[in-house]
This record gives sequence, structure tokens and C-alpha cells, in this order.
Amino acid sequence: MNFKQLIGKYLSGNFPSEQLSQIGVIGLYEGFDSPSLCILAGLSRNESSYIADRYLKLTLEELGISLPEKRQSALLYALGITEDILEGRTELIAGVWEIKSKAIDCYEFYSETKHYVYDSIGFELLYGLFDEYDDLINEYIPGHSQEPINKVKILLFEELKIWNIKLKLICE
Repeated sequence: MNFKQLIGKYLSGNFPSEQLSQIGVIGLYEGFDSPSLCILAGLSRNESSYIADRYLKLTLEELGISLPEKRQSALLYALGITEDILEGRTELIAGVWEIKSKAIDCYEFYSETKHYVYDSIGFELLYGLFDEYDDLINEYIPGHSQEPINKVKILLFEELKIWNIKLKLICE
């Protein structure tokens, strides 16, 4: 995940404050530079969460980056996971589970539903495929063909590529 995606992960409640220095290190690695970012990157794991959070906020202020709202944070976090899956750093099923259970469910996207669950963010097809995969796994009998499961995983990966494009547009 990149600097902004990690900030989204933190603000959505899925990144521990004792590891905020890692966000600082990633920010420096990506070419961001500010006095508070250097301090943030150098904080120890034992630093209080208040201090770490303060330096993160100062960093964003110095860099001219506005603090994303909870909805935007959830989407940035989901985008980071999506990119990690597509680039092979995260396994497909575990990653989609994290998108659904940790990123998307930290905000009330369900309440934005118009026709299908999560349609406001274009996640409805992925959600349906993930649910279908879960059903197939729960019904699977050892020794039988895994072809239906594998087909759903292929469709899930292809749909994830499409959603990645949509999500990038939403996050801009």
C-alpha cells in the first residue's frame, strides 16, 4: 500500500497507532518530505499514540494533504488491498475478505444501497461472487471437482481488475 492508502487504513481503524512510523517511512520512500514526516518516520513503537497521531496530522498539514473523511478512508484502504491482490502481494480470497470485512464494513456503504448491496461504490458484483465462492467452499465435498470454485475465483479476479479502475476514479 502507498502512503495515502495507509493513511486511509489507519483512519478506518485498521492500522495500529504504534506502527504509524511505518507510514512515515513509506511517505519518505515515496518522495514526500516535511519536518514532521521525518519525525513520524523516526518514532519508536513505544511512543504514545497521541504523539504519533499528532505527527501524522502535522505531516498532512505540512504536505497540504487534507485528512480524508471516514468514507474516503475506507475506499483508500480498499484500493490499497485491491492493488496488493492484483500485484500478487496478497492472496485473492484473503484480500477480498479484508476488503469486505475490514475496509468496506468500517463505513455504512450498505446504507447507500440503491438496487444492490454496495452498488454505490461498484462493489456489488464482487460481493456477489465472493458470496458465491463462500457458498461453494461450504458445500464442497472432498474428492469432487473444484472446477466450479476455480471458475468463481477467476471471475472474482477479473471483476477485481474492473473494480480497481472504478475505485481509482472514486478515490481521485
